[in-house]
Amino acid sequence: MRFSRPAISTDASTARADKPSGAQTPRPRLRAALAALCLALISAAAFLSPAVAEVLDTSALPRVAGAKALYASPLSTIYAAPNPVAQAAAAAAKALAGDGWRQYAAANANEAKTDDVQVMNFKKGPLALSVLVTKSDPATTANVNYTAKPLANDLPFPPDATDIAFDPHQPILTCASSQPIAATLAFFNGQLSGMGWAPAPAGRNPNTDKAAHVYFVRPDHAPLLLVVQRGDDGATKIELKGVAAEDLAADLAPAKPAAAASAAAAPAPTPTPDEVSAAVAKQAQQAIADIAKSAMADATAPKAAAPLAPSGPVETLAAMEGNNATIPVPATAEAVKFDGAEGKLAFETESSIESVVAFYRAAMKPLGWQAESSGIDKPNMVVLDFSKDGKDIELTLMHPIDKTEVDASGEGLVNEAEKEAAAPAPTAEDLAVEETGGFPVPSNHTLAEAEGTPLRHALTVETPLDLKSVLGFYRQELGKRGWKEEATGATVADDRATLAFTSPDGPAVLKLERKDDATTVSLVVSNQAKAAQSGLLAKPGKVKAMFGNLLSAPVTFTINKQTVKVAPGVGANGPGGPTLELPPGKYKVSMKAGPLEVSDDVEVGAGEIWGFMAGPGGLMPMQIH
Repeated sequence: MRFSRPAISTDASTARADKPSGAQTPRPRLRAALAALCLALISAAAFLSPAVAEVLDTSALPRVAGAKALYASPLSTIYAAPNPVAQAAAAAAKALAGDGWRQYAAANANEAKTDDVQVMNFKKGPLALSVLVTKSDPATTANVNYTAKPLANDLPFPPDATDIAFDPHQPILTCASSQPIAATLAFFNGQLSGMGWAPAPAGRNPNTDKAAHVYFVRPDHAPLLLVVQRGDDGATKIELKGVAAEDLAADLAPAKPAAAASAAAAPAPTPTPDEVSAAVAKQAQQAIADIAKSAMADATAPKAAAPLAPSGPVETLAAMEGNNATIPVPATAEAVKFDGAEGKLAFETESSIESVVAFYRAAMKPLGWQAESSGIDKPNMVVLDFSKDGKDIELTLMHPIDKTEVDASGEGLVNEAEKEAAAPAPTAEDLAVEETGGFPVPSNHTLAEAEGTPLRHALTVETPLDLKSVLGFYRQELGKRGWKEEATGATVADDRATLAFTSPDGPAVLKLERKDDATTVSLVVSNQAKAAQSGLLAKPGKVKAMFGNLLSAPVTFTINKQTVKVAPGVGANGPGGPTLELPPGKYKVSMKAGPLEVSDDVEVGAGEIWGFMAGPGGLMPMQIH
């Protein structure tokens, strides 16, 4: 979604408001977003309990890069994404997956998936989430709506499950797994037991290494039936669903001998259909009650701990030589797959989980990565989280059978050069020139705003275009406007660039930064001639600080251990208030007016002029030059 804020000038002789870039207005998009929100709230209100809304705060969920918030609350959150529907949906799914959310298909319904709208469903433990992605204006953008969903039936998803179909309103789950029958049964037995379910006694059909079924019972609930089938391709198909009590009773009832079934001393009176149904239902309910009572008693009785998967010895692993991933890989790794553009790494090794965990904890620290607790540390599964400079990496280690499998993802694994090479080149339309506040702006942008004073003009832009293309755009467009790039002081790297220019109005600085799939542009022009004529410049190497007061009460400012008192109205209409000259640096500025006391942190540079105004909204710092 493109949104350009109007340029604002404090010079009364030149004050004007430019129309947003491309003459776009946010109101139609906001109305559409609010309509989607109302629809989501109406559909959720009938089912969602206050407890669920309190547990799941949708406003705290991860969003796509470049997202702009339109509405946020615990129940539902809407934001604008700078991508078409399909790309926005894929990015949202990836962001949620990185936060531990598992996507599933609706078991008993079709999900909308078109160029204009996509619906996705996610589950994380006992929480459920619906994601609605709709086309916005322009069509190259989308609105993304997160809505908390009721979860009347919570069923566990195997860690490696694929092709998941699930219904949060009635007990049904189907999926596929690579785990063998025994491991799958052990997983569901452990997970369902923690939810209050207990396995019923085995029925007449025994389980094998190719097929198995187990009933689970719980007081005041219909039974669950787990059916597991192992294919020749090594895939395990799983179905877990609610069944009638009669099904369980019939499966557990002993088969009648053929002779006994055929013998009849005298014909019995034929019961009516209603009598048959009532009798079967009564017998089934009694059988379920007896089974549940026995199973629950057995489940609560003290038992020896189930044997854990064997842990291998902890060995000291060396790093693999010639590894092209952005983080070390143990020398014992096999089938290594690294995608620097997507930030993904996968491999398997015969080394134990404990050995691989020890390897990464030792190898990542010298590289500046900080280990963080993931809360998942089990014999067969460990998750390691690392962070550094605002980037993160998550490694999931599993030991399903005979090898340790490692999957890693995160921004910290991204190789910017590979990512840039894989990205499509900007089109001529992407780089078409638009204007904001008298500055050039590439057509493909998500934000463009200009601000200015008589002594300083500034532009801020956010765009999904790569840094190299944006840098080339501004070098070309500024050169067309008579700007001259200075040969000294330029720094250009993969993720940032700083260039100095001489513009017709005075010196200018262009700064670019690439982060989270977006390039941020800061362009500042200082009018040295007007600044010199104003008499407001500080001595060389110093910073001029000016103070004003819009309030009807006296105000006290404190900065650099110096106190400045300003009477009501002083400096409110222009220079005339107290001033200070300060060394360049970072300062904490505080303001006190009666019981009101606020503070702010600022960083000031040599030759700059700053204004600090006390107003109804508190302290207002502003760079004037």
